[in-house]
Amino acid sequence: MTKIIDLSVKEKIYKSKKSKLSILNNFSLEVAAGEKIAIVGESGVGKSSLLNIIGLIDRDYNGEYTLLGSATNNLHTSELAQWRNQKIGFVLQESALINSLTIEDNIKLPLLYAGSGKKEFKPEDFESVINAIGIKPILKKKPLECSGGEKARAVFARGIIMKPQIILADEPTASLDMENRERIVTLLFKMNREFNTTIITVTHDLEIANRHDRVIHLESNSKCFAGVMKQ
Repeated sequence: MTKIIDLSVKEKIYKSKKSKLSILNNFSLEVAAGEKIAIVGESGVGKSSLLNIIGLIDRDYNGEYTLLGSATNNLHTSELAQWRNQKIGFVLQESALINSLTIEDNIKLPLLYAGSGKKEFKPEDFESVINAIGIKPILKKKPLECSGGEKARAVFARGIIMKPQIILADEPTASLDMENRERIVTLLFKMNREFNTTIITVTHDLEIANRHDRVIHLESNSKCFAGVMKQ
């Protein structure tokens, strides 16, 4: 299998006036195309920080990162933005919807920045996504008119609408009921099967974690992750 992520972090530091927090010490991760990886661990050990590094949002760390065969420290700002829009799909907890836009326009927002990738988008792709996760009735609503679960599903739709090579999901089912939780997971894994999309999911739900190919446990004060490949 083709390796698409090769990450080595010596240290990631968060500083405040009174303290300094060091996480992801001597951490390394290799991911092959089409893998489904779950990351678990208690709050504060660096799970979301890891997703931000993988997703080229956070570059303030000591280490090296090769993504899709390219050293990311050589990428210009415009290239980073293009990669984040076309190659990486984000379903992050802090992914705020724009309150002045309808849910439909929020979901289609990545298409405005897609450049040539926009030509590959088909209207039926949009219909397929919104029908699969059951949000057609809220498309004309604004985010403030929607429940937390509805907004979570809209954020998910926006993250996958471009059919990215990599999807980074931070607790994608945390605010959902059982039915919609299953809808999200089913669609995520369907993309993995049909498009060989690489899935990296941070979750506290061990049942969902164990449905991935590999579960990586992050513990406080540890120097590395312990990955377990499921048989």
